Amino acid sequence: MGLRSIQSGIRRQAREVLVDGSRFKRFDQIRQRYFWSTYRLSTDANGYIASGTFDLFTTPSGQAGQGFVSQLTLRETNWVSANRVPDNQNFEITELGVSCVSVNTDTDSRQNTPYPSAQEDELLRNMALAITYLTNQVPLGLCVDFAQASAPMVGEYHPSVPGSYPAAEADLGINAAPASNVIPENDVFYSNGFAAPGLRRRFKIPILLQHGETFKFSYLLDPGRGPFLGVGKTFDVRMDFFATESFVEKS
Repeated sequence: MGLRSIQSGIRRQAREVLVDGSRFKRFDQIRQRYFWSTYRLSTDANGYIASGTFDLFTTPSGQAGQGFVSQLTLRETNWVSANRVPDNQNFEITELGVSCVSVNTDTDSRQNTPYPSAQEDELLRNMALAITYLTNQVPLGLCVDFAQASAPMVGEYHPSVPGSYPAAEADLGINAAPASNVIPENDVFYSNGFAAPGLRRRFKIPILLQHGETFKFSYLLDPGRGPFLGVGKTFDVRMDFFATESFVEKS
């Protein structure tokens, strides 16, 4: 579906509602959608994540799966079908994103930090993202290729103690922060764990999914390629995408 036809469809919908007073005479509608799906990965007794294929968009909200022992909620996914497109919807996917956050399993809370931890970054660099159409699996790239650079920050600004360096600079080796007498300025800044939409990787040629089509996205971790992440670590790795949706409302 070309840009001109999409724009024309949107104008037609607005005209039918505002001028004709009749909404969608043929029930052909277009809108922007945002979908996400999360897989929970945990390290073994040796500090590694076992190799394998970890499928996304296969477990709808309200069911258990994708590494979760409890039912998935809207925090984990808003997809309503099991690895297929609903019968009354078609999607043009224009961009993908992959984000990773550490999880405190005692409280089932995500640990938001100003920037990805070394473990989160290593996991994304050693795991690939693929899409499967029925049986044809197509690798799209490493997960880190779809990880956004930053995210909206919330918190209060507290400058570092005079004469010291921010912790972020010390971590990058820019300056050596003193061992004491430091108030890192980034300790009070926290993101929502997921990055800003404008920084996602965009496709020049979109991914097209039609109504009723079987599909799934997957994380691929090859044998022997998993990095050491530490014993007892758990990560929520979320894949999300924006799409232009054409759909028909069913009564």
